[in-house]
Amino acid sequence: MKNTIHIKTLLFAGVLFFVFGCTERELVQRPADGPLKINIEWPDAILSATNHSVEGAILLMYDGNGELFQRVECGAEGYECRVPADNYTIVAVNSDYINSDIANHESCNACKMVAASHPVEEDAMQHVEHVYSTGMDNITVQNGNSVTEVTLYPENRVQYLTLNIDPNYIEAIDGLELSLTGIVPSVRAMDGSDANEETGKVISTAELQDNGNYSARMQVFGWRGENMLVADITYNDGREPQSSVPQEISDKLNELPDDGGNIDLLLELPDGGDIPLSITVEPWGSGTGSGTV
Repeated sequence: MKNTIHIKTLLFAGVLFFVFGCTERELVQRPADGPLKINIEWPDAILSATNHSVEGAILLMYDGNGELFQRVECGAEGYECRVPADNYTIVAVNSDYINSDIANHESCNACKMVAASHPVEEDAMQHVEHVYSTGMDNITVQNGNSVTEVTLYPENRVQYLTLNIDPNYIEAIDGLELSLTGIVPSVRAMDGSDANEETGKVISTAELQDNGNYSARMQVFGWRGENMLVADITYNDGREPQSSVPQEISDKLNELPDDGGNIDLLLELPDGGDIPLSITVEPWGSGTGSGTV
């Protein structure tokens, strides 16, 4: 009888060791974080539109509360890391954006791309260039070693306007400068939507072309509200500079389809003359699409 009790006791202890021993080993081996692989595919049209490719990326990683967890500068192809198990939002921006910057990046909902201020003109901004961004939410990373893999597709956030001016009867032009109000100064990095800041203006100097006309380029995040276009002309024959009568072109801009188009108008001068001008607006999606670096 004593031998039987002794054998049962040994068997019970062996079972306890097997159960608790395996459980402890599993807990030790299972990490509290998980692997995350982020791929980035840039638009095919970047090289043709800007004459240079993307040099790298800035990744803003937000935790389940929408607060910034980590900012990473990485190569253009993407990034791999381990992060605590959580539900993430990731915003991607190319690191070589021009005349703009990332602002309010502490929150994924407030993060935006902002145009740089003009160095001299008040309430004016510089022409933005080469700005690509996107975001993705509900990225779940679980603890363990199962990889969470996502692919981000940044899109072009810049709208392009080309203004062609026929000087017509105007002679002795020394310089011709165009300004446009109602320009959107910032867009959400997540989706490129208007960040609803107070609008400003952009100024562009027209250059003389081989055909005798003048051409100017405006590169902006967008426009809304009242869009007033003015041409400032200086002369090389001693005449006083003059400005055209401000012309409101909001309706013409808003009537354009998503794939862009042309606007033809006349800018009136105080002396009764006018300046024939055409505006070519490229499609909002110009420079976007899927592709790889």
